[in-house]
Amino acid sequence: MRAPVQIPPLNLWPDRDTRQSWRYLEAQTPVDFTQTLEGVGYTAEILILRCGSVIWQAPLDLDAEGYVSVTVPQTVGQTLRSPARIDATYEIRINAPEPELSLVWIGPVSVYEVHS
Repeated sequence: MRAPVQIPPLNLWPDRDTRQSWRYLEAQTPVDFTQTLEGVGYTAEILILRCGSVIWQAPLDLDAEGYVSVTVPQTVGQTLRSPARIDATYEIRINAPEPELSLVWIGPVSVYEVHS
């Protein structure tokens, strides 16, 4: 597995679900996540953590254009909502058919402030 890669913040809403996508390019070419090697394919999951403890995790949708996508429920944004909370992070773990090609992306989580 490669060293973790720092990626931009995941911005969540406390009042609605958040749909987010990321794209993985290898040498400026999208990785086809639908490919398999001897029947083994790519898998991916997202973990949202606070102080190192997982508060939510889910599988990611993968496609042939290199996109990984997820819908994070509004309850996660509600749980993390507070200007004092800057300790939330997320990890995306992409498991490749060949383990040495697997990777981890990490980044901070922020929650939009909603004013009435």
